[in-house]
Amino acid sequence: MSDYHQPGYGPQQPYGAQPGWGTGPSAGGYGYPGAGYPAGPAYQQPAPGYGPQMPSPSKGPAMWTHLGALLTVIVGSLLCCGLGGFTGWVAPLSIRNSARNQHDPFVRHHATQAMNFGFTQAIVAVLGVILWFASGFTFEALADEGQKAGDGIAVPLLTVMGIMGAYFISGLVCAIIATVKANHGELWSYPRLIAWPMAKG
Repeated sequence: MSDYHQPGYGPQQPYGAQPGWGTGPSAGGYGYPGAGYPAGPAYQQPAPGYGPQMPSPSKGPAMWTHLGALLTVIVGSLLCCGLGGFTGWVAPLSIRNSARNQHDPFVRHHATQAMNFGFTQAIVAVLGVILWFASGFTFEALADEGQKAGDGIAVPLLTVMGIMGAYFISGLVCAIIATVKANHGELWSYPRLIAWPMAKG
């Protein structure tokens, strides 16, 4: 059987080897770049961050430990014949012992400081009352009739009032500073004269 070719046409290409459909380097499969195109950047891990973030301090409860003690001392003293000076530790103690704040070191630090402030204010208030009456009784026992008839009793009493007033103002200033520090998320401790460290954090 003779080979038959149509006039004007060359020999036929075998199947699977048609021009333009070969498996040369230009025919890349899915996911592979074709010839002449640069490969894209490979997947990279994200850059490391700054490590685990520390939880923000509980500013609200910490601030209210100082503010609660301060308001108890001031308002309680004005409304309850000075009894607020003996109960300034109640508010910080209740905040410190609440289940929400028991394991928060920031709140516990400020609550302990406010408790010590309240305890110290109560002790000073007791000492002030004792000193007030002691100075009055001492004056009555030692003064002569002329001194008793005059205004001599005012000297020791005014001295006690001046000492207590100066101490009260110092405590007021320190409590305000502690409230601001707690609201800013900072640790702060009272001077020992204002808040003797009886309770520990």
